[in-house]
Amino acid sequence: MSKLANKPASELSREPYLDPVAQLLGRLAWLMDRAVGIPGTRVRFGLDALLGLLPLGGDVMTGLVQAGLVLVALGRYRVPPAVAARMVGNVLLDTAVGAIPLLGDLFDVAFKANTRNLRLLEPYLHRHGAEGLPPGTAVPIPIGLAPIRIPWGWIIAVAVVLLGVLLLLLIGFITVVRWLFRAG
Repeated sequence: MSKLANKPASELSREPYLDPVAQLLGRLAWLMDRAVGIPGTRVRFGLDALLGLLPLGGDVMTGLVQAGLVLVALGRYRVPPAVAARMVGNVLLDTAVGAIPLLGDLFDVAFKANTRNLRLLEPYLHRHGAEGLPPGTAVPIPIGLAPIRIPWGWIIAVAVVLLGVLLLLLIGFITVVRWLFRAG
């Protein structure tokens, strides 16, 4: 089991990864999910919730960032398909529910898809066979010079789903605007 599985989300960004890509992913998850705290509470949110306030395009933009994290996980860290599917599910759920006005914004504050995906990715950020090191020691990930295979199937699938969600949002928005003008 991952050593971060039981840690609160606020401690994920403090994990000292030696791999610069892992550090970038940790910072990205923090920025998107936990960068801003509400004083006097334990509630934290990030750009995901703030950009989600923008009608239509905000959730698509954050969904693209989340999809990028999944693509890095697939390409660089070679996560198993089951883990990748859970990560894609987190992205789709966050994008779809986040598109609902007001309710979706509250969902973005609570769900934190980037942090969930980082937790799923965390076991693959360290090399296996590092059991002899003291707990908490980060292990550098060897960087190979071989070209990385681009998972075009996943890229196309995620893009099609995100475009479908965007199309549904656009249809819903047009329907609501037409209804408002007919009622008035």
